Amino acid sequence: MAKTVQTTFTKQKRQLAKANALIGTIRAQETRTQRFDADAKLETEERTAYIVDAPENIASQVVEIIADVVRQHGARQRANSVSKGRFEFCGIEADLTVPQLRALQEAQTTLAALVDKLPVENKRRIPNGELDGRPAFFSPLQKIFETKTRAVPYEETASTRVRTYEEKYDVLLYQTRTVEIDYGLPTATVARLKTLVEDLATAIQVAIDEANAQARDDDAFLNDVAAKILAEFERQWKPEQ
Repeated sequence: MAKTVQTTFTKQKRQLAKANALIGTIRAQETRTQRFDADAKLETEERTAYIVDAPENIASQVVEIIADVVRQHGARQRANSVSKGRFEFCGIEADLTVPQLRALQEAQTTLAALVDKLPVENKRRIPNGELDGRPAFFSPLQKIFETKTRAVPYEETASTRVRTYEEKYDVLLYQTRTVEIDYGLPTATVARLKTLVEDLATAIQVAIDEANAQARDDDAFLNDVAAKILAEFERQWKPEQ
């Protein structure tokens, strides 16, 4: 059974891109301008619109690329459950398969999103107290008054009668203030977490690359099925002998 070194998905994408580029070169017809002498002998021939190659030849090249990509993919799937990469991170070491490493990779993506969302302490606002165990900035108390009116008695000097007049006065209703509680983490802590997330991503990718670099067995059954399918297509566009 043939063994090859695992290639990355990037190579397969490049191969498929090459196949699509070849498909784009297929043309239905070619135009040539021919010049003959007086005896009808061809002197020159100029292509004003031309094809790169015959459609069936281009098709055969595309089929070869597709077959190779299918072979690589089949071998990769077989190897993914066997080939292992060495994962090393912060003293944690393990030999993991590619699917296991992909699971860690998804977890790392979520961790990265979490760390990016973590707030950083507000250095521009200096706390002057604490609330619920968190640094906080307390603004000065603002007094809220209500103006009321009351009748004040007074005695006229020219008589003994007692009269009243209205007097306005302020009554303190309540006091209010704003408290800004800082839930941000220390800047150094967030910086360390971001570095940790990046190191985790690197460790995972290194292990994946190591696993993918190991030799693998082709999937003979899938190769055979793909070959039969592609051969049927080739049989249709190739002229009968």
